[in-house]
Amino acid sequence: MGKYKLKLSFVIVSMIIIVVLATSGVSIWSSYRNFNDILTQNKNMMQENYVRELSAMSENYIQERLNDPNQAQSIELNMEQLVGKIHDENTISFSTFFKSMIVPLLILFVIILIVAIWIALKIVRPLQKLSTSVERAEGVQELEVINDWYDEVRSLKEVVENVVILSESKISDLTNQLNLDSLTGIPNRRRMDQILNELIFNRVPHAIVLIDLDDFKSINDTYGHTMGDEVLKSFANHMQNNIGKQGMCFRYGGEEFMVILPSATVDIAIEIAENLRIKQALLDTACGRPVTLSAGITAFTTNIMNPNQLISIADQALYKAKQSGRNCTCVVDELSEKIIK
Repeated sequence: MGKYKLKLSFVIVSMIIIVVLATSGVSIWSSYRNFNDILTQNKNMMQENYVRELSAMSENYIQERLNDPNQAQSIELNMEQLVGKIHDENTISFSTFFKSMIVPLLILFVIILIVAIWIALKIVRPLQKLSTSVERAEGVQELEVINDWYDEVRSLKEVVENVVILSESKISDLTNQLNLDSLTGIPNRRRMDQILNELIFNRVPHAIVLIDLDDFKSINDTYGHTMGDEVLKSFANHMQNNIGKQGMCFRYGGEEFMVILPSATVDIAIEIAENLRIKQALLDTACGRPVTLSAGITAFTTNIMNPNQLISIADQALYKAKQSGRNCTCVVDELSEKIIK
């Protein structure tokens, strides 16, 4: 990028001037040399022929005069015949002119045409690659390898790179807005539904934990919704830290959250949910009082065909946990039910 970059306009104008000057100079010089050689050769030949023919004619004329003065042809007629004969013999033919002048010019034209095509391709190729990269929505890495040997392509390449970076940033922001909860920063229900659909469609074993913060309405009524929002954000952060790489955390809605545990059994889900429930009950909160949770747990079975069926079972389990006094976990697994406190 630190190299000196040429202006495209300067390159084109310079090349045109160079080509025109070179072509004109070579053509004029070649034509002059060829034509001059032809004229010189013809002049020498005509001189030799004139001398030779005049000598022969003079001898014949004198001999004829001596032999028969009455029948001798006039010298003017002989000279006219001689000139016509020499002229016909030494006139430059079209084939000679073609070989000496036209063929070199044609060869030069072909060479110039090839050079012009090469230069045009050299100029156009980076632009074509930039166009192709934009059409294919390639990243900045693919744009970096494009040869920006002149200034216009470098400027256009920088603009395209900036556009790509800005587009990727906007796409990332829009994706986050679509898939992340604006308050807690964790994935939202839309993203949760996508993950569940994929798992169920591919028949991947998994378990889910549906969580509800106990008596959350009283926090909003007592301390205000701003404090309630802080409690929600604090719990989301606490939940993610505890679940880690074992599963994925989502805000289901309001004070309800969900944990999806791919490839996990019900026993593993119980262990994870109980660990989270116990730690949450002992956690200091922003409102100054304990905030407990209740959880409903279930696992995917072969008769589950869509996320709503699985969530409905987990919701039944959560309802049972609430009825059992809150701050507990309820499991519904293949029509069996278990309350854990």
